[in-house]
Amino acid sequence: MRADRFTDKVALVTGSAQGIGFQLALDIAKEGGKVVISDVDDEALREGGKVLAQGGAEYLALSCDVRDRRQVEAMVNKTVETFGRIDILVNNAGILKNFTIEETTDELLDATIGINVMGALYAIRAVTPVMKKQKYGRIINVSSICGKMGDHSTTYVYGASKGALLSLTRSVAYQLGPFGVTCNSIAPHAVMTKLMAYWDEGRKKDAAEKIPVRRLGTVEDMSHLMMFLASGEAGFINGENVNINGGYYMD
Repeated sequence: MRADRFTDKVALVTGSAQGIGFQLALDIAKEGGKVVISDVDDEALREGGKVLAQGGAEYLALSCDVRDRRQVEAMVNKTVETFGRIDILVNNAGILKNFTIEETTDELLDATIGINVMGALYAIRAVTPVMKKQKYGRIINVSSICGKMGDHSTTYVYGASKGALLSLTRSVAYQLGPFGVTCNSIAPHAVMTKLMAYWDEGRKKDAAEKIPVRRLGTVEDMSHLMMFLASGEAGFINGENVNINGGYYMD
């Protein structure tokens, strides 16, 4: 990795007050990028902002519920107003709950589709004019292994929402590729973030034993991959979904 890979680049990462999104923002900042972290957790945003500030990062911390089109548009407008451009959009905001089909309420259906799918749709639409004008952009959607093989352990709408992101990635790649904007997605598995808090130690051990590299994923693993996809070095990768699961699922 080069220390200056993201110099003069602006990255907007949703759902990034903690976990994968925050690690990515932190790493991009360390390589010279300006970063915008956004989340609905205002306290976590404040704490994340302190960490970025201590590292000397140029950053914004913006409260945003991605289910609300107006909030997403305001977030994008504030980013452009402050930094003059948006080079990288990472749709990382997500919700995952552990319920059976019968237990899945209408409210959870709406929240899952709203955050995991509509949030990405709103954000991509909002940044498109900016990236087209620049003739440059990198869009990354955080999908899941569940979007490819279905999900037998969480609410059934989660896998459906992550599958939608795979199709969305290809649609955007086709339409924005001619303008110098690429769109790719990643499909993680068994990354121990706050979303996975319902996994006990036994389940973690069992999952690790089923992964060929014999360990669970880390936020650093995810960040390293997304940093490459977000960089100028990945300009000929477009419309792809990259599995990142230690070899648990291969296609």
